Amino acid sequence: MSRLPDTVLGAIAGVLEASAILQPDSAEYEQDNHSYFSAFENELDPSVIAKPNSAKQVQDLIKALRPHIIAGSVQIAIRGSGQTPFAGSANIDNGVTIDLRDLKGITLSEDRSTVAIGVGETWANVYAELEQQHLTTPCGRVARLGVSEFILGDERADLWIALKGGLNNFGVVTCIKMKTIPSRNIWGGVTYYTPGTFSELLKHACDFANNETDEDAHIMCSAGYGFGHQAVSCVMYHTEGKENPPALRRFTSIEPQIEQMCTMRTSKHLEFTEELSRFSNDGQRQYWATITIKPDISLMETFHDKWQETLATIKDAEGFIFSFGFHPLTKALLENSEKAGGNAMAIPPSDGPLFVILIKPIWTQPRDDGRIFAAVGGLVDELRRLAREKGLLHRYIFTNYGYQKDDIIAGYGEKSVARLRETRRKYDPEDVFSRGVPGGFKLPNKS
Repeated sequence: MSRLPDTVLGAIAGVLEASAILQPDSAEYEQDNHSYFSAFENELDPSVIAKPNSAKQVQDLIKALRPHIIAGSVQIAIRGSGQTPFAGSANIDNGVTIDLRDLKGITLSEDRSTVAIGVGETWANVYAELEQQHLTTPCGRVARLGVSEFILGDERADLWIALKGGLNNFGVVTCIKMKTIPSRNIWGGVTYYTPGTFSELLKHACDFANNETDEDAHIMCSAGYGFGHQAVSCVMYHTEGKENPPALRRFTSIEPQIEQMCTMRTSKHLEFTEELSRFSNDGQRQYWATITIKPDISLMETFHDKWQETLATIKDAEGFIFSFGFHPLTKALLENSEKAGGNAMAIPPSDGPLFVILIKPIWTQPRDDGRIFAAVGGLVDELRRLAREKGLLHRYIFTNYGYQKDDIIAGYGEKSVARLRETRRKYDPEDVFSRGVPGGFKLPNKS
């Protein structure tokens, strides 16, 4: 670990109190720097962790660091909740990590139609606060995750679009305004099945993606391995609270089920997001990889076979858990996104429906890192090749599941990338966030 130049330390000290500047060999630094979602982020060592507690402090900190970034004497990382799992996405060796988790606040507007949320909040806090007012807001599905990981917005139309998918290429978001909706009962949960049901679940998931018209029904399907056993599952919800509605009966009727594990019930938004929080833990050796395809039963059966082949080669790793998930993006979802103003991903409704494929390994020992990364990387490359050969691979790569080698923003399409470059020239003409923030997914340079 290298020490920052005194001029850089002085710039930070000119903005933040000493207690908000965490340096190595302090208990506060160690606690903060080992609180990421993945072990790979925990293993980096910034020279300083800066913890602003207001939008003004963030603004002043970036202004103070700007000349040092342009001069090349420092680089920074921007941390929201720290959920992106690959090393360097929200932490940095020998630089400054700006930790935004002290930017708190949940403020309901007078007419109760919107809520302003500090990016340091978690969805659990947001949903719990709104639930007291019999309200909620439609966003993150995992309660313990941070607000900044899921949605970005701004009142400037071009910047608003850029930040909805543009990630850390344009600036630092400190507060988000969300529309509120009445908090109603939701029916849903998780249904688990024996491994032999995968083909039936897949058939119904493809039918759901292609044909279902009930926009209040939602599903996420997966096959999984852990602790020497396999299972198949479907997370499903009906947001109008209809118990076992027709749209979901194709999934609730699959047998045999592992009944002691199933959790279908009527509850509230907060409780369902808390359930999904229990599916993962911070600090593990874990990451996500993903591709997007057009739903196709034959291709997905082949994907499942390839996943099983890969599993057989690495399941002896200590503490190994392995998921193969597929989540539909329906035409209705894409149409509603377009009506709401669109985003930088620029997926036209005519491209739907789509499946977002999730490959997620978890393990405990560093000695297994190399072979697991190689095996899973090879698997994802093979899935991408198979989908491309059948003409079913889509350009989009879901940002939250993207791996560090993925060219995420290039997957938004040439027109969207051109608009993002123009927005960057307008709002960051000196390329402070391109030069100074090396982590995360970057806007590709013009070839």
